[in-house]
Amino acid sequence: MVDIICGERGQGKTKEMLQRANDSVADAKGAIVYIDKSPQHIYELNNQVRLINITEYPVESYEGFIGFVSGLLAGNYGIECVFIDSLIKVAHLEEGMISELVETLDKLSKDIKFVCSVSMKEDLLPDELKKKIIVSC
Repeated sequence: MVDIICGERGQGKTKEMLQRANDSVADAKGAIVYIDKSPQHIYELNNQVRLINITEYPVESYEGFIGFVSGLLAGNYGIECVFIDSLIKVAHLEEGMISELVETLDKLSKDIKFVCSVSMKEDLLPDELKKKIIVSC
């Protein structure tokens, strides 16, 4: 399952993501992972949430991002939830590719929940993704 937090830049998406990641620790039976494009939020996350700074890995394309996430899930069967901040940037998405990525994450998810922030107004998201929005900033 993929949930989306959307809104323009600077509208509080990251704050919402951090809060949800921290809140998820209380009920978690498995690992919580937070993928970001920098380590700047390390001290804002509960120490039980694993922060992954994607820039430390050679992920330079959409295909590389899918491979990275697939490897992450294959290497740890205990992952319960993956938060992906700034999805468009960390996944190296070009215009029109977001639906394809969300569909791929849905296929990978099985028992894993993905929560992704997208810097885009709700009305600009493709119609098939609007039902996945949990917060629009």
